[in-house]
Amino acid sequence: MEFIYEDFISYLRGMRNLSENTVKNYSIDLVHFDLYVKSEELDIKAFTIHDARKYVGVLSNEYDESSVRRKITTMRRFFSFLERKRIVKENPFEAISMRKVEKKLPSVLTKEEVGRLLSYREEGFLALRDHILFLFLYTTGARISEAISVDVSDIEWSERRIKIEGKGRKERFLFLTRNAAGEIKDYIEKRNEYLEMKGKSGEKALFIGSRGSRLPLSSCHIIFDEYKVKLGFTKDFSPHTLRHSFATHMLDRGADIRFVQELLGHESISTTQIYTHVSLEKLERVYEENHPHAHEERK
Repeated sequence: MEFIYEDFISYLRGMRNLSENTVKNYSIDLVHFDLYVKSEELDIKAFTIHDARKYVGVLSNEYDESSVRRKITTMRRFFSFLERKRIVKENPFEAISMRKVEKKLPSVLTKEEVGRLLSYREEGFLALRDHILFLFLYTTGARISEAISVDVSDIEWSERRIKIEGKGRKERFLFLTRNAAGEIKDYIEKRNEYLEMKGKSGEKALFIGSRGSRLPLSSCHIIFDEYKVKLGFTKDFSPHTLRHSFATHMLDRGADIRFVQELLGHESISTTQIYTHVSLEKLERVYEENHPHAHEERK
């Protein structure tokens, strides 16, 4: 049955509104499903609603609710594909309801914590690379997948901007401050020296790994875990934390939410609005701490 999975992935790759990262997630979900089907000795062609419910029960014991929802979505799409191909008569996952996942407020660094992060320096090229990666993510609000896909030639120095292909293959610009552009230029000089030493002068990527190739996503998460320990952060610290911090600090300084939506590449403004909740929490705290009547005892 492996050919069915391959056909489905090929079909997804042909859809213009799906990024390669999304297709990769579908592939991961299918691998998990295939292992389950084989372990239970089930036939996909005869997969029933009862089987679908049982599988969702297994998922619920292994994953958080948002991951379960994503995997159910994958299964719905996969069986819809099989239905159109007349491999199955009906889609058993259509009958599976998905509870609404409550959106958690994102982890955000304070401006002081961002200052600590960006002022922390160690010796060596890779430490410089880490610093520029943090600076880039906080300055632009880019997703980590977008950042590591940037080539040096993508940077428009005169405009201090970078054209990228974001989620859903939609193009948008990332912008650099004058100071960030200057630091990135200095980094590129050191990067070129490092690549020459590694015999990889032809590498196009802005962010490179220790071997001189494009920095892989897996290494990025290791970098963030290491710096979380070095800086003593107790809150979540991931590439998305810097994206969240960028958005929240922009709104704190009075940026229009639709402007922030464009910078983040959100299709819907409702996705961006979660950051207004973070800013409102701060606003309420500041009010409580500073209003002259806030600390008066009730009479």
